[in-house]
Amino acid sequence: MKVVLAADHGGFNLKEALKAHLETQGYDVEDMGALSLDPADDYPDFMYPAAQKVGADLNARGIFLCRSGAGAAIVGNKVKDVRAVVARTVEEAKHAREHNDANVVALSSDSLSAEQARDIVSTFLSTPFSGEDRHLRRLKKLMKIEGEA
Repeated sequence: MKVVLAADHGGFNLKEALKAHLETQGYDVEDMGALSLDPADDYPDFMYPAAQKVGADLNARGIFLCRSGAGAAIVGNKVKDVRAVVARTVEEAKHAREHNDANVVALSSDSLSAEQARDIVSTFLSTPFSGEDRHLRRLKKLMKIEGEA
C-alpha cells in the first residue's frame, strides 16, 4: 500500500519517526515534505499536494501531521475523493476507517507521543472499510455533496 506523508514544521519530527517505522513495515512511503525543519513553512504547501496524490489513488492512504492535526485535515478535505479525519486515539482511527472509509489521518504532534502515533497509524492502515449498507449509503451522500460543491 502506498502511504503519502506530509508535515509542516510542527509535525516534522513525528513524521520522520513514522516514516522510518513505516519503511521497516514494508509500506511504499512517499514523503511530500517538509523535507527539512523550517519554522516559517506553511502546512497547506505540503498537505495540498499530498492530498491530491491520495485523492488520485483509491488504494493510497495519507498521514498528515501538524501541531493540532486540524489544519492538515482541513486542507485534505478540500481535495476531491479525500476523507481526512483527526485521530487522537486508536479507536477514532478504527472508526474512521470502518465507518467513513477515511483515507487520510491527521495527527497532532502536540498531543501524541511517537508510540501513540505509531499505534494510531498501524490501526488506520490495517483496518478495512466495513462496506455495510448504512455506511455505503452515507458515503454516497458525501460524494453527492462533494460533486455539488
